[in-house]
Amino acid sequence: MWQRLRRIPAPVVDAGLAVALAVAITIQIRVAPGPGTRPDAFAYACGLSIAALALVRRRWPLAVLLASSAALQIYYLSQDTSIYPAVPLSVALATAWAAGHRRWSLLIAAWYVLGPLAYAVFQLSAPTQPPLTLLGEAVSNAAMFAAVLVLGEAVRSRRALQLEQERSERLLLNVLPAPIAARLKQGEGVIADAFPDVTVLFADIVDFTRRSQRASPAQVVATLNELFSAFDRLAQRQGLEKIKTIGDAYMVAGGLPTPRPDHAEAIADMALAMQVEVARRADPSGQPLQVRIGIDTGPVEAGVIGTAKFSYDLWGDTVNTASRMESHGIAGCIQVTERTYQRLRDGYRFQRRGPIPVRGMGEMVTYVLVGRNR
Repeated sequence: MWQRLRRIPAPVVDAGLAVALAVAITIQIRVAPGPGTRPDAFAYACGLSIAALALVRRRWPLAVLLASSAALQIYYLSQDTSIYPAVPLSVALATAWAAGHRRWSLLIAAWYVLGPLAYAVFQLSAPTQPPLTLLGEAVSNAAMFAAVLVLGEAVRSRRALQLEQERSERLLLNVLPAPIAARLKQGEGVIADAFPDVTVLFADIVDFTRRSQRASPAQVVATLNELFSAFDRLAQRQGLEKIKTIGDAYMVAGGLPTPRPDHAEAIADMALAMQVEVARRADPSGQPLQVRIGIDTGPVEAGVIGTAKFSYDLWGDTVNTASRMESHGIAGCIQVTERTYQRLRDGYRFQRRGPIPVRGMGEMVTYVLVGRNR
């Protein structure tokens, strides 16, 4: 039930509060007019204007609190005392306190508590209204306002906790894929999965280490941050999982942690888009950048490593082969293995590079991805 209530849009909640407050104020003015007075249109207008302020209480909490207090004072200057101050002010007080305006909330509450007390003391010397009545009003106001401010503090604390949880959630999702983060939060100790069919991409900025020696650390970091942030956006657009960066190398995978049948196509599209992004940029010295990309498709193992500064990582021959495709590739080109080529050859254009010696793997037939078929 509470979950359903939390899904109600804030404007609907505010409209409901405004209507409820308007009804409460109208009934109070009607059944409890001041001594010898009859409520007129002005009394209802002041009361209903305070109720209407509930509609914008979230957007301008302090302004609504001050406006409600001012309207109530105008109402009292009209010599009509039908409205019980805690009724129209309670919503504004709770909202302002929850928004962090504690001093103003306390000041307004004190005004409506201490005012009647001071007036009661004054009436002891020239009684025109029983001091005990005024004292009772002050105590009632104090009790109501105390409850309202406690409610406001509870709301503020809950919001602060929720914001902290959301911040922690965002930080966790910057480190781990969402399904893996959910499993960790559920208390799963060791996370290790086998994926029979994924595509892995490694990209490396050609000759960037040597070039960066002529630039300041700030320039190097700024260049890589700008470029890798663009890569992150491409990965997100393609629905791929960024695994990590190592220096000027970037690793991304498709088909995990949620399997998908078109992971090879998504990786190929990202590789082509990465070439476009790199071609538009330059190194800190102004020289054009080039990227070398390697891709392979096959089975991998994936899991979370470590308990401090943990990371989601991949292992297996597919990962090693994709890395070799990059390191044994051609500057400015996308080199893929035979099995990746077989997955993509109907929808993409390739040039056969031929058998090449690959360290630790012998000779391999590789292909260069040129573009998509029109």
